[in-house]
Amino acid sequence: MTACNDKTGGKGIVSLLPFMFLIRPDRSVALKLPLVLLISLFFASLCFPREPLASANRQAFSTPSSMPSLYAHSPQIRAKAIRYSQVQYALYFGGVALSLAIFGFLWRDGFGLWLRKLAGKVSSRLFIQCLLFIPIFWFVVSVLEFPLDFYGGFITERRFGLSTESFGAWLGDWGKTFGLTVLATVLVVWLFYRIVRRSPKRWWLFFWLALIPPALFVMFIEPFVVEPLYFKFTPLGATDPALSGSIEKMLRHAGISIPESRIYEMNASAKTRALNAYVSGIGKSAHVVVWDTTLDSLTPDETLSVLGHETGHYVLHHVLKEFSWDELIALGWFFIGSIVLTAVVEHTGAATGIDRLGDLASLPLVMFVLTVIMFLASPLYGAISRHYEHQADQYGLELTYGIVPDPNASMVSSFQILAADDLSDPDPNRFIEFWVFTHPPMDERISFAEHYHPWTDGKPMKFVRDAAPVRR
Repeated sequence: MTACNDKTGGKGIVSLLPFMFLIRPDRSVALKLPLVLLISLFFASLCFPREPLASANRQAFSTPSSMPSLYAHSPQIRAKAIRYSQVQYALYFGGVALSLAIFGFLWRDGFGLWLRKLAGKVSSRLFIQCLLFIPIFWFVVSVLEFPLDFYGGFITERRFGLSTESFGAWLGDWGKTFGLTVLATVLVVWLFYRIVRRSPKRWWLFFWLALIPPALFVMFIEPFVVEPLYFKFTPLGATDPALSGSIEKMLRHAGISIPESRIYEMNASAKTRALNAYVSGIGKSAHVVVWDTTLDSLTPDETLSVLGHETGHYVLHHVLKEFSWDELIALGWFFIGSIVLTAVVEHTGAATGIDRLGDLASLPLVMFVLTVIMFLASPLYGAISRHYEHQADQYGLELTYGIVPDPNASMVSSFQILAADDLSDPDPNRFIEFWVFTHPPMDERISFAEHYHPWTDGKPMKFVRDAAPVRR
């Protein structure tokens, strides 16, 4: 959960690619794979920003309380943010389209069948087969998606002045992500097919139940195992003891105990110029992280406002609440997926050679169907996230009352600087907000931060009712 606005993280533009390769499996996979790669390169080039634009700066936001709207005093930054957002939306929807095209192609052209036969020659045990099948399968998928990953994750970020990372460092991170994905996918796919083979009709329920414990385990260990692979973390007390002490005081004011030893500064500047802060982990693994770019750009009061938002996620148990809602949604799309997959296998088995869902060769089809369903479920996930993000904003204002001199001005100013440096969309259309956004639009958050002050209106606070203001 972060205090910044949305980035879609997609890889292409909307196209008809998902339907181009749903053809009879009578052509060589070896001949068609290069064609898919060339098409992905072409669509990636369409997402190229035409020209670099000037970077944002703090000076445009020197009077936050008087600004009527986001970027009102900086049309250049507004234009840059709009262009960047348009590219991100195109990358997101096109990335989904390209993924569907790849999965559809690998399914209909028999790649999964060929790979399953190859794995079957090595061993009859499902887990050993997965150890061979998944790395090859995911390597092919990743290579075909690489052009859009590269343009979206490296070229676009550099063209818009957000990335400070060299290509070698970016490629290293891409490789780490690939390795972690393969490791996780081997275990998940093995579990999936083991359950499908034992319970062909109710696999959707048992698989859903089986995934919950490992998902919670990953959430717990992720701060210790995954995050350090990408960034360096330094105790904030060692670099800014005054701010670290203020954060700990604010946490005590909230009635929670995250010790100073779990309040970190992260070297985000090694990769990006964007700003952020977040809380990660659950239970004893929960910790607060402030990007060094944030420390360089925000005042201590503004930083406390951002972290007040993050404290709200922790105190209000948003991580576990959102996890619970997301899992309930997942149960629904697992059930729908089971119906669709069963029907598709029955109707296409003769043409594809895959006559049962428990065949490991059906993985491309499984990925295709679940990608469609998850994409269609995106608005539900986004609505849940936006609800909790708004609550965290409200909590942050209440928590920082009495801790910073003017909580409204501090939060407004921090949002405006975050928006400028992260290039948040100043005016997203309703469809984009509905389908893509995990946070409320930044101008709505700023408006709320300007006008929510129950302490001056003689009204009770909603979340921090029992805590007395603490003056620094």
